[in-house]
Amino acid sequence: MRTYWDTSAAINAAISPEVFSRLESGEHVARLHLLAEFFATMTGRGVEIKDEAGNSDRMVFTQDDCAAWLKIFAAKVKFVELTREEALNALAKAHSRGVQGARVYDYWHALVSEKAKADELITRNTRHFQDLAPNVVWP
Repeated sequence: MRTYWDTSAAINAAISPEVFSRLESGEHVARLHLLAEFFATMTGRGVEIKDEAGNSDRMVFTQDDCAAWLKIFAAKVKFVELTREEALNALAKAHSRGVQGARVYDYWHALVSEKAKADELITRNTRHFQDLAPNVVWP
């Protein structure tokens, strides 16, 4: 099985050993953009988590810890990108695909997932991919 990783799924893998274990089998694909987006989120605002008592907390990585985690993740993932021509052709079709504004980022994730022939595109933002990718699943 070939899995395309959206940044939200990678963030989920950073806080959930169960999601991280998905990387142990199959083939995994992502865009290089994931590295920067993950770094921005996890060294900035971080993500809300629950502690052992069920209280809300926030997980934020130091820059060094984030870079180290991404190095482990990246060793398990093949990076695929759109070519300039593929990107420009996709933008020319954006109107017909209902893509405008920030939705272009998810559109390009969907296109790279298709290019990589991924069986599934995992994301916590399944709603963002409506009408863009038929293979979207929750991590």
